[in-house]
Amino acid sequence: MIKIAFPTEKCEGLEDVVYTRFGRSPCFTIVTLDDENQIKEVKNIRNPGYEAASGAGVRSVQTLVDEGVNIIAAPALGPNAAVIAQEMGIKHISIPAGVKIREALETILNEIRKEA
Repeated sequence: MIKIAFPTEKCEGLEDVVYTRFGRSPCFTIVTLDDENQIKEVKNIRNPGYEAASGAGVRSVQTLVDEGVNIIAAPALGPNAAVIAQEMGIKHISIPAGVKIREALETILNEIRKEA
């Protein structure tokens, strides 16, 4: 099972768009795929890093680790967040800000299919 997290602004699931900043995004949309890479669940959670005075990226990654995320799809990760994500075995896939989650998910699924 694969869980993909997208930083989002409005917690609107697949209709939301990728937010510009990972650690400071208001929400995360987490898409769970089954063993056949079909959508099993779409979940929106608030990002505790959004209002953090410091360490927003690290706090955000820890939240996603707790959710069992395997892939972070975001424009970029800050240096500390990138290190923690890598240490935790979470892959980062670069997705431009402003792209609809549904479209970004299709891009990722195509990449997963190519790797299989």
